[in-house]
Amino acid sequence: MKKILMLFIAVSLFYSCKSSKATNSVASTNESTIEKKLQHTWILENLNGKVITDKDFSTAPKIEMTSSNFSGSTGCNGIKGNLLAKDAGKLQFMNLTSETKKCEAKKEAEFLQLLKTTSSYSIENNKLYLSNQFGLTMSFKKGN
Repeated sequence: MKKILMLFIAVSLFYSCKSSKATNSVASTNESTIEKKLQHTWILENLNGKVITDKDFSTAPKIEMTSSNFSGSTGCNGIKGNLLAKDAGKLQFMNLTSETKKCEAKKEAEFLQLLKTTSSYSIENNKLYLSNQFGLTMSFKKGN
């Protein structure tokens, strides 16, 4: 009886470990799929619920994302930094640096501040939506 109980425990442990590894592998696959969706050039369309205009920026700000970094433009100054996207729908722009040329872009500081406070994202119909703790902050269209 004791041998049967030990065999049962050993088999149970074996299958539970195997099941855990399979679950972790699926989670890793899903995480890289989400990151692939972000790895594009994104052009700003809306800032705090308002469509951007030529008065706000001389050219539309854009962000080009790779699996771990980003670069782009505020419409005047170049920007770059690191991306942190651990869980599905979570995103942070880390170590953001910007050039300091004098610009006519009235909304540049607001754009930079919203990037720094971004905590999540969603992608629908080739549009990227960024949010912070207070809600939706910006939307981008997919660039070329």
